[in-house]
Amino acid sequence: MGVRIERPEVSVAQIILLILAQSGQASFRDIQKHPQVKLLGAVRSENSFYTALARLKRRRMISRTANHQYELTQAGEYAALKAHVRKELSENEKGETKNKQLQPTSYNLQAKNWDGKWRIVLFDVPESKRPIRDYLRGVLKRLGFREFQRSMWVWPHKLPPFLKRLLADPQMRKYIRAITTYDIDYDEDLRRNFRLS
Repeated sequence: MGVRIERPEVSVAQIILLILAQSGQASFRDIQKHPQVKLLGAVRSENSFYTALARLKRRRMISRTANHQYELTQAGEYAALKAHVRKELSENEKGETKNKQLQPTSYNLQAKNWDGKWRIVLFDVPESKRPIRDYLRGVLKRLGFREFQRSMWVWPHKLPPFLKRLLADPQMRKYIRAITTYDIDYDEDLRRNFRLS
């Protein structure tokens, strides 16, 4: 029986997208030596960076400038946003499982101080955009939102910045509304569900 190697939370390609989103343009060496690489645990060979760059270029997520720098395309900007969301969710989940005594983040379900407001995310994404709908539903589930009714999700915590960015993305914003309210007629079941006092 072989040793099971854990799949990294963020791939080399996603790290490249995050770096380019942060710096605008970067050379191969700038990408490989960027602090994000070590921070995200991507100790990989030089070849893995070449392979990831070639794959991203083939998928038209990055392009190469005249001065041998890499930059994001429009499709790459959306993919970088998704990579950022994945990184944030992974970091939050790692923090929850590693040490339950960690200082809670604003979007950590362990946060005890409820401000009395409900955050509601409503969406009506057409069938032709099903991947967007499925992706959004997956993000909301991983964060801990509860489906109140079909395509209506509820949460008692402030929306994290990465989720606000995702909801404001041009691919998503025309199908989604986020509402913050103090008042839901009957919320005892929600309070129980989220273990709120």
